[in-house]
Amino acid sequence: MRRQLAVACATLTLLANGGLASAQDTELPQIPQALKPGQACTAPSGKKVPSVPWQLPYLGADRLWALATGEGVTVAVVDTGVDGAVLPSRPVGEGGSDCVGHGTVVASLIAASRAEGAKVSGLAPDARVLAVRGTEKSGAATAASIAGGLDGAITAGARIICVAAAVTEADPVLRQAVDRAIAAGALIVAAAGRDVTTARDVPPGPYYPAAFPGVLAVTAIGPDGKASAPVAGSLAAPGNLVVGMGPGGGAAVGAGPAFAAAHVAAAAALIRSYRPETTAADLARRLRDTAYPQAGVSVLDPLAAMTSVATANGAAAVRREPVVLTPAPDLGPARQGAWAVVAGVLVAVALLGAAAVVVPRGRRRRWRGGS
Repeated sequence: MRRQLAVACATLTLLANGGLASAQDTELPQIPQALKPGQACTAPSGKKVPSVPWQLPYLGADRLWALATGEGVTVAVVDTGVDGAVLPSRPVGEGGSDCVGHGTVVASLIAASRAEGAKVSGLAPDARVLAVRGTEKSGAATAASIAGGLDGAITAGARIICVAAAVTEADPVLRQAVDRAIAAGALIVAAAGRDVTTARDVPPGPYYPAAFPGVLAVTAIGPDGKASAPVAGSLAAPGNLVVGMGPGGGAAVGAGPAFAAAHVAAAAALIRSYRPETTAADLARRLRDTAYPQAGVSVLDPLAAMTSVATANGAAAVRREPVVLTPAPDLGPARQGAWAVVAGVLVAVALLGAAAVVVPRGRRRRWRGGS
């Protein structure tokens, strides 16, 4: 019940403040996963959002930050690179530049700082980012390029790795790189598919390294709580219509499992910051065991993953009631519904208040039913 109330309150707040509108603002550019042949580097949007993007209240960021902010934890982002002018990061090789902007948005969802007056921030705002190029400059990824990114991340000391690039080939080179990373004690969080905008142009999967054993595969949900392309055995997190920082620092929209993987990697950083002794296997177990079922997927619950107590068999024990969300793609009816709920609550409160006054008075005057 607490979870339902929290989600309901967050939804009302988003509707009142325009948070969903921020995510669905057609003026915000959707960041590409890769550039088309001959396409120039992604230009800055120059846009700002008027309110906090929906993904942060949905994940309970304020409650999480009261416990941990990711301080002292490094997360490697294996993608198109990270624009160092937008997000301070430690580059590996060519990872300090980002022509596409995809890796910059992913990294911002993980660790963009809570600057005064800024609406966009990462879920683990004090975590450090290790920027690793796992694609070509244009964003095209191969099994070899991702494998090289994994090796670079491990060599640089990262033990939480977000792989935002994905391929359909179960290449032995990539499998060996995954095995090396796991053997080194790293948690690999990987997108279980490609971005929504490219879904019609690519095979349905499976995608790697997400489909390899030992990797935490992630799929994306949107503001309505539904997954666009559920993947069996994956963990779901906000990834569709999320707002992050793109090239030049302007706001940009992300849509796809890569952005959901960013939130799961950020949640892992929060847990590691809160519980420094947690191993990679413990992180994966906590994230999976505390997820809650919703619309056919298991959804990330960072607070439960951070605070749950392990049982005798090592599982993270948590008690939860199912979450019920009402989709709100059309903001007009949604706002009307929200105000109807508010009105209903106010009426109920008024009736309870009246009863609290009238009933005691009636008893003092010896009123009886039917009199």
